[in-house]
Amino acid sequence: MPKLATLFALLLLPLVALAVDYDETYQAYKNEDYAKALAGFTELAEQNHMKAQFYLGTMYREGLGVEKSYATSLEWYRKAAEHGEPKAMHNVAMFYHNGIVVQRSFPTAAEWYEQAAEKDYVPSMTNVARLYYKGDEIKKDIPRAIYWWQRAADLGSKGAQHNIGLMYFLGEGGFEKDYAMAAEWYRKAAKNGSKEAQNSLGAMYFDGNGVENDINEAYAWFKLAARAEFEQAILNVSVIEANLNEEEMAAATAKAEDYLAKYPSEK
Repeated sequence: MPKLATLFALLLLPLVALAVDYDETYQAYKNEDYAKALAGFTELAEQNHMKAQFYLGTMYREGLGVEKSYATSLEWYRKAAEHGEPKAMHNVAMFYHNGIVVQRSFPTAAEWYEQAAEKDYVPSMTNVARLYYKGDEIKKDIPRAIYWWQRAADLGSKGAQHNIGLMYFLGEGGFEKDYAMAAEWYRKAAKNGSKEAQNSLGAMYFDGNGVENDINEAYAWFKLAARAEFEQAILNVSVIEANLNEEEMAAATAKAEDYLAKYPSEK
């Protein structure tokens, strides 16, 4: 009889574990049913459910269905990070980066960013690259910054692509000055919507650096960056418009309209 009782108890365990369904809880969160989401995520998080811990951290950070608490948010983010969630690692890094409920520590932020970066989380790659490039309160390490920018750029980060282009343009970070390579990387970032890269690529076409001088190309890229309210590009557009005749302006406008329809701009 004791054996049957033990077996019966064991059979009940999976039913208890499945009492809260993650997908249903997440859908409640998406539907802004925060009371249901909070209850579900809390129960799951206490069972070490990584995603539930992450979203619980977000709910406490944003005050969604619960009183806002950065300390509790960090606690849950840290638990999710320790279980391997890269977004949680990134958020723990942000707490240390900005000194939110912890003493500000760029070295600690960099450690967490790199853990997330190793899992191909692009925002962490770009943030840790910026820390190593600037060297504020952390040892400056340009090769390490370039390494993370390169990885992020290869994964499609427009900001990282622009920065690689800038390294080629300036001849910094171990790169030899190469305008053609700068233009290539600027083009990748510009097509992805980077207003800085769009303006930089426009300037290269305007000056004929690394590419053939082409006022229509320059105007088109400047217009894209100007649409994103990039001040230097707005000025560059006005300079070109003031120096083209009616026929030239028609050709430049046609090119710009094509690019405005084809490529995105940052808002």
